[in-house]
Amino acid sequence: MNIFKKWREYRAAKRKKKELRQTSRVFGHIEQLTKSHMLIWDLKDRRLFIAQPLAMVMLSRGAEAWRNFLNNVYLYHVFCLQQQQWDQYVLNLQRKAVAERVASGIKVKPGELDRIRRAVRDGINKDGVALPPIEAFDFYIIADNASGDAQAEITFVGEYNPETRLFDMASWEEVKAAVQEAKKNTEKE
Repeated sequence: MNIFKKWREYRAAKRKKKELRQTSRVFGHIEQLTKSHMLIWDLKDRRLFIAQPLAMVMLSRGAEAWRNFLNNVYLYHVFCLQQQQWDQYVLNLQRKAVAERVASGIKVKPGELDRIRRAVRDGINKDGVALPPIEAFDFYIIADNASGDAQAEITFVGEYNPETRLFDMASWEEVKAAVQEAKKNTEKE
């Protein structure tokens, strides 16, 4: 019996539990922020809308904290997307197995349907669902006290690339001024 091997295994398991606890705590906080509409993720257009008070708190902690915040929000939403894809994949396989059983002409009792679904879920290949691709996304910081049209509420815009962990950010007023300047230049030509 190698006591050092057992000690290393114990330390590795303890470290893994600590990492899982930290991840679940961060994901829990992000879920609370999403439910309270401080964060809104537009899956179709890959946009993240952040309430200005939350953004100012995170930005006041520095660039690295802001980068970690954006990365954690991205990882949470990828996790949620992967869970949705997995659940849909499992549901489709279960429906297919039940439909095959019903099509065979044998009368199926409700308890047997649950057994078939459970057996399908237990026998599923874990590699059946591909991970979502890593892609950059845009983020918008929205003022909570602005009035008027939706465009006027945006205070800052930016882009974050999770693969390189780089972000670019600018004031919305600077972006509007740059767009207007580009329009003027194209009209002169």
